[in-house]
Amino acid sequence: MEEISADQIASQLYQEGISNFESGNYQQAIALLERARVLAVLETVLGGEILVWLANSYDAVGRTEEAIALCRSLKKHPVNNVRKSARYMLGILTAPPLGKLEGVVSEVPILESPDTYESKPVARKKTQDNSDHKPFREVSLDKPNTNSRNNFLWFAIAISLLILALWSIQST
Repeated sequence: MEEISADQIASQLYQEGISNFESGNYQQAIALLERARVLAVLETVLGGEILVWLANSYDAVGRTEEAIALCRSLKKHPVNNVRKSARYMLGILTAPPLGKLEGVVSEVPILESPDTYESKPVARKKTQDNSDHKPFREVSLDKPNTNSRNNFLWFAIAISLLILALWSIQST
């Protein structure tokens, strides 16, 4: 009978934890990853990865302070990639929240089909200086006249052929 090591069980629990996390089952991911943490040697790659995913899972369920504490403890992990992941996550978890920009509004239309969208004009505050100023240059969307001949192109081709002919005559 083949013995299964604690490291193998930890690895299996780790894989199941990641799968649950990616499926949105964060509580189940935490349960599996916490069990894996108990079985794994935490100073290894596997142990570090378990802790990184556990921190992700904590944050996903709103236990952000625990995630931050875990990432801070991983800053001294012996595996470089684990330290990098922890520093990256710590930067995200401790970043100041973005404020809402005043006066910036983006309207996203709900389309029933591609033919139903109608653009709505955006009300803008007009000042006295730029009341007639348009923010963009208007460009005609008509097809260019492709029947007209480009004399410069033909002239450049003729000169190029003449230079090639003279060069080939001189080189022989």
